[in-house]
Amino acid sequence: MGSRYRTKIKEPSLFFVTSTLKDWLCLFTSVEMRDPLAGLLFNLFPVKAEALMGYVLMPSHVHMMIGCKSGGVQLAEFMRTFKSLSARQLYPGKGSIWMAGYDDLVIKTEKQFGTKLNYIHENPVRAGLVKRVEDWKWSSAEFWMEDKPHKVLTKSWEWLGS
Repeated sequence: MGSRYRTKIKEPSLFFVTSTLKDWLCLFTSVEMRDPLAGLLFNLFPVKAEALMGYVLMPSHVHMMIGCKSGGVQLAEFMRTFKSLSARQLYPGKGSIWMAGYDDLVIKTEKQFGTKLNYIHENPVRAGLVKRVEDWKWSSAEFWMEDKPHKVLTKSWEWLGS
């Protein structure tokens, strides 16, 4: 799924991103770990990227839909910052907690967007963490399904413009 050549993407793009903890360790199993991780993620917008259109924080990995006006270089910087800060703030002294790299896919169609957004939201249900997607607090499901306001999440595509 990942793009070896993501840094060659210069135009505004929406990326579906997956990043996994080393050895698939479940380090984000508690509220005390997921809440600060979510806070850190939200604080990176709009400083490091223009749009967060979907996300889910799982015990061993994260999925996100990140809009970057400057393309792949900006995405790489965003991910480097997110992974570094989360490791240092949540697990100080432990070193890197994330697997090297991450997988990404440029979203090119409305159908692909819907498919990936549903995949993100269904993740906690498939993992047996909740029965309904909107019951997982650490995802964008409630924002999309119940039209709940959010300080960072967006449904707007205006960031793609000039």
